[in-house]
Amino acid sequence: MSTCGENSGHGQITVLRPGEEFASLFENDLDAAGLTTDLARTIDPPLLVIDLVNVRFIGSAFLGRCVLLQKTLRARQGGLALCHLNSFGSTALSVAGLDQVIPLYATIEEATARLT
Repeated sequence: MSTCGENSGHGQITVLRPGEEFASLFENDLDAAGLTTDLARTIDPPLLVIDLVNVRFIGSAFLGRCVLLQKTLRARQGGLALCHLNSFGSTALSVAGLDQVIPLYATIEEATARLT
């Protein structure tokens, strides 16, 4: 896992990039990948981009965790965005209707520029 701040011109945005060891994100991997509600409760500002460049498969638990992260961040007047999601992940997000709730971008730069 890699966490870094990205300066988008709107302050610091936390970017979380699960490492190659998380190519498949199942329920038991989420905390180890850094996808925790503690992160959503403590980052300042409450803006989070999850970069899925190394992820090939997402399970339903990942989708549920994204909803929880988004709710936690929005309660703090923040938000969540995803980037570099492959076609399988994009389809899963769309079928679950979450593409209407969680913005998806092609690049980190696009996500950080729009997440304010």
